Formats: sequence, structure tokens, C-alpha cells
Amino acid sequence: MSEEIVPLELIESQAGVELANKKLGITQTDYIKIEPKEKEVIDKVFDAGLKHLYKVAPEIARDIERQKKLVYVAAGVAKAKMPTTKSYAFPSMSGNLGVAWLIPQALKYVATASSDNPAYTSYKTNLWEMDLTAGTAAWILGDGTNYYKTSSATNKHAVILIFENGLLEYGSTPVAEQFKLISEASSKVGIYTVEPLVEIPVSDEKAIYQYPTPLGALILDWDMGFMWGFMPKYSGTHKLPLLGMVFYEHDFLADLTWVA
Repeated sequence: MSEEIVPLELIESQAGVELANKKLGITQTDYIKIEPKEKEVIDKVFDAGLKHLYKVAPEIARDIERQKKLVYVAAGVAKAKMPTTKSYAFPSMSGNLGVAWLIPQALKYVATASSDNPAYTSYKTNLWEMDLTAGTAAWILGDGTNYYKTSSATNKHAVILIFENGLLEYGSTPVAEQFKLISEASSKVGIYTVEPLVEIPVSDEKAIYQYPTPLGALILDWDMGFMWGFMPKYSGTHKLPLLGMVFYEHDFLADLTWVA
């Protein structure tokens, strides 16, 4: 299958998961079907992470496992969007595309965001942590004024997938009940809320909490900006990891990375 522009509805139907992108004004995307060997690469990476997730939080692992087709589809979107056509490899090598579980350095890929590197977020650099103040909005993506976009640097393009229900919290009482997710294409939508029992851990033995994302999964790229904020009800440092995948040109994560 050659590269083409397809409706977001087709992407959703192939993935079996709703996409927040479609609800926020994005109607179509570039797409190319990945090859069988590339699917094997993605299986290796996804299955390794899922295997460990089952050990830590089986309830969350089951929720992520059902989204495996979404990973293939997102990989096809990312492959089509890259400036030149490259194939996925694991581990990645020069001239290839890489795929990995999302890490802080892939989301906040520069320490100080700018119009050229719009990695706007409230996350601390290199950590899934935020310093929060009750009653003051915090931002998973964006900063309340500027929209978040992924890396578009030469040979360092990246596309990020955040799984449906992929926002977690651990080690503290859940801090949020109100969220707002907007895009550059649809910025006038209202908030969404989560039910109060998110304060009950999904595991009997661990303080791990999972926030529903009723708008669906989210695919991020360098062309369309998003802002995703919430209103904290407690102050302090909170750990809010995101479960997702990153698809990238090799140079984006060619070596051990520490953003400074």
C-alpha cells in the first residue's frame, strides 16, 4: 500500500480505538501501511513493555493490550509523515525509524520550549513529575498559551502516541478531576471530568491510579498543536507518567539521552 491521505474515521476503524484527534477538528492524515517485517519490530518492542506492565499492574496492562492495532496504525501514520520514507528497525540504526515506549526525554525533548522547539509542558525536564499548586492549571501538553508539538528537527522528527486511558498517577492521592484538551483546529471545546473513584488504586497492593481519557487516544506530530491541561486540587510534586509509544527518525534517540 502506497502513501496516501486517509480519513481519520478509517484510521479509527482499523485501530479499533477512538481518537481524540478526530473530535478536535482533524479529519484526515497521511498514512502508509507498515510491512510485515516492520510489524515484527513493533511487536517486539510493544510486547516487551506489555509483559512487564502485566507484572506491575495487570488491570492497566489489559487496557493497553487491546490497543495493539492502534500501535500499528500510528506507526503507519508516523512513517507516512516522515520527510523521507524509511523502515522501522529494532534497535534503530542510521537511516531507519525507531519505535520505543514513551519516555520523558521524547515528550519534553528540549529543556526550554520555543517556537522552533514547541515542547511546552508542565513536566519537569527528564522526569514524569510536575510541581503543582492547588487551583492553578497545569499542562500535560502546552502551557495554556502555547501549543505542544513534537520534534521537527532535521533527521529528528518524531510522532507520539498516547494510549487511551494512558495517563497514570502513583505514590500520592490523585490530584485531578477536571481536564481540558484542545487543538489548534478546535480550541473552543469545554472541559471533561473523571468520576471520583479514580482515587481508588487500580491495584490492591500498589498506589497506582489510572485516569480515563473519554476523548480517546491521541496522536501527536509537528504539524498540529495540542494543549491538555488539568486543575490540581492538591499542591506538591506529583508523578504522572504517560503510557504511549514514540516513532522517530534514528537521530532523535540515537544514544542515551539527557535533556539539558
